Amino acid sequence: MQTADALRKAIQDGRLAPGAKLPCARELQEQFDIANSTAQNALRLLKEEGLMYSVQGRGVFVRQLSPRDQFIKRYNESLKEMADEEAVRLSGKTDAEVAAELEAAGERFAKARAEFEAAADHRDAMRAVMEQRKRLSGN
Repeated sequence: MQTADALRKAIQDGRLAPGAKLPCARELQEQFDIANSTAQNALRLLKEEGLMYSVQGRGVFVRQLSPRDQFIKRYNESLKEMADEEAVRLSGKTDAEVAAELEAAGERFAKARAEFEAAADHRDAMRAVMEQRKRLSGN
């Protein structure tokens, strides 16, 4: 779904900041030259993904990014900065050297992703424990 993808990317890139009002379905229809049902489906999908919320009578707004999406955004920003800084330096390397660095970067990313996901899983488990304790204590 191209409309949802474009809006999701704008949210993740920070072009649509938390709290920003999203275009209504009619505006999306005009902007993307799509049917009303397609625009409604795009907004529904973003809401299901937790990227937006609606306020009756006011519109739909960008939700604060999840810790995972914030991590991905910061990681992508740092990758772009590194790529810009390294472009000149890499131009003097052989294809094999660049390929080796690419593989090492991929390994670092995989390790960082695994650590982040483990931390998120642990946090979620601790939240579940706290909820269970609240239920058992009657709070």
